This record gives sequence, structure tokens and C-alpha cells, in this order.
Amino acid sequence: MIKEHELEDGTIRYQVYARSRVRDQRSRVYVGTFGTRREAEDADADHRATQRQIKAGDLPPAMDSKRTLGDALDAWLRAIKDQRSHDEYESRMKLYVRPTFDSTPLVKITKPKLIDLRTSLKEREEPIGNATINTLFASLSGAFSYFIEQGWCSDNPIKFIKTLEVAERPFVWLQSAGDVQKLLSVCNDNIRTLVAVLVGTGMRLDEALHLMWVDVDLQHRVIHVHRGRRGAPKSGRLRHVPIFDSVLTILREMKLAKGSNTLLWPGAKLDKFKEQLPRNKTSVFRPFKAAVLRAGVDKKLRLHDLRHTFAGLFLASGGDIFKLSKILGHSSVAITQQVYAHLHPDAFAEDYSRVAFAMPEQAGTLLKLQTSPRS
Repeated sequence: MIKEHELEDGTIRYQVYARSRVRDQRSRVYVGTFGTRREAEDADADHRATQRQIKAGDLPPAMDSKRTLGDALDAWLRAIKDQRSHDEYESRMKLYVRPTFDSTPLVKITKPKLIDLRTSLKEREEPIGNATINTLFASLSGAFSYFIEQGWCSDNPIKFIKTLEVAERPFVWLQSAGDVQKLLSVCNDNIRTLVAVLVGTGMRLDEALHLMWVDVDLQHRVIHVHRGRRGAPKSGRLRHVPIFDSVLTILREMKLAKGSNTLLWPGAKLDKFKEQLPRNKTSVFRPFKAAVLRAGVDKKLRLHDLRHTFAGLFLASGGDIFKLSKILGHSSVAITQQVYAHLHPDAFAEDYSRVAFAMPEQAGTLLKLQTSPRS
């Protein structure tokens, strides 16, 4: 397709776009801009001929040199639109990758250019942390795997780049029941029960906001966690979270006052079927941060740290790490041990005397006595 574009001085330029189909989705690939229609028509014809040769296997995929990284990312994001990580991936690309490489041909994205991007992210006025950069590059590597599958490029340049070392940092969490009560006492009424349930169950915020009353079995004291923003929780599997005594009282009071609500924490909007939508996360973040400041606890405390608080208090009170792994929905207990086993400074207090032995007493020092000669 050739599109005329008039510049401010009246000059006409001809932009060439090629049509392609990716998994039943039509998309446009930018070929180039030319000064005359004849040049544009020739470029369009050359591009079509190249694509036919690539499709027939006569040319390698790398010859598709006009497809930009931006076009390829658009196609990849459409392909994963039903995955729960879609919005996060889209946001990362928009913030960190597209400003530099959106119009760069895909086959010209090389290891040196990506290393330059990584360096620029670390040297920004507000530098990006190593953990965030590693996550970004892991996402981009997944995108390149898709590009290779589609035949748009032949190599994944990310696989040649080593991940950055990330310094281990202790979690911020509320280390006593007193700190939890202090925080709850200054929470607004519209988030107090949510904060309490997050601390008392270890659920993620997204899981809690999508929780329905049909998922809460007060009689058998269990919550069935299987809902999330994209239909399933992060683990993708159903799990059963026990209702502890402190949470049981809260949920009973909430159910008595629920009225016609189907969600535990419904939002103000309805969907197209007139069903309740969950509360927006933004409506929770701000009042929570204000409560943290009022409570005088560590101001770095995040909502997700309430999950760490649950894990820390569970282990500190003698809870079993295998049970904790099931409650949190980790795929293996090894993950739970790696993340949480050392959260509490007294985690091993009861074990200090287990490997007991005594050092033998040091033998006395032998001294050689000097005898004086008889006079």
C-alpha cells in the first residue's frame, strides 16, 4: 500500500506499507518513504518479491529487513493478549524499549545495541535497578523467541547477554502482631478489612480483589483461590487457603453486611452484563501508603509486603514451611525456603542446642623444672 504524505513545505512523500497476516491478525509493515511514486512502486514490488522468496525458503528470514521491532512487538503482544502478564509486558516495552528501538529493523537489533540500552537505563537520572533490567530483558527474550518462531529473524540476541548481579535485600515486613494492629488502627474503613485479610491469608492483592463470596467457605474454614484479573491467579492453579481465627471473625462480620454484593471488595463500576467489577488497585494504593505513614512503621512497606508479613509471622510462630508453601501457592517448597526461610531473626532459636557436643578440656601445660647443682 502506498500512502501520500504532504510535508509542511508542500512537498509530497510516498510511504510504502506492506500487508501481512500473523495468526489471523492483519498488520502493516513499514517499508520506507520515497520522493516519487515510481520509487515507491519499485520498493513495494521489491518487498513483495523478497517476501515470496522468504516464504518459499529461497531466502533466509533475516532478509525481512524492513520489519521494525515496534511492528514485531505489536504482533507479539496481540498473540499473548490473553496471558495475565500481557499488560506488564506491554508497559515494560513502552517505557524502556520502544523509545529507542521502535522504528529499528528487527534484524538490526544486536547484542552491542542491547548492551548500550542496558547501560543507558542504568545511567538515567533515575536509574533502573538491576532486578528490573533483568526482568525487562527476560521479557524481551520471550518476544524474540516468538519472532524466531514466526521466521522474522534467525537469532535471539538476548541469550548472549549475561544477567546483572542483584544484591539480596531483606524484605520489609511487619515483624509483630503489635505492628499489624498499629497499621490496622489507622487504616481507612474502606481498606481496613482488605489489609487485615491480606495479612491473615498471604493472598496477593489481585487474588483478594477478585475474591467472590462463593469462594469463601466459612463452615469448613477455607478460601478457594482461583480467580485473578486475567481469569486465573499468578500460579495458574487452584489452591486452598485456610481461614485462621483472626480472619474468621472479620469474614463473618463482612458476610453479615455484604447485602447483594458478589465480590468481597466490589468496585464502583459494572461490566456490560451489569455484573460487579472488582475494586481498582489504585483506590487501594494511596490510602494504604497514607496509613503506613500514619502508623509510623517502615515507610517502604508495600501492599505486597503484607504477603511477606503473613509468611514471616507464620514461620516465627512455629508454622511448617511445607504448609506455608501450599498456602502461598508456590510451585515447590524450594521456592518458599529460598524466599522466606530466613525472614525472622529468631527462626532457628529453638534449634541452637540441637547439634550439641563439648570440646575436650585442654590438657595442662607441662613445664620442665630446672634443678640447681648441689653445692
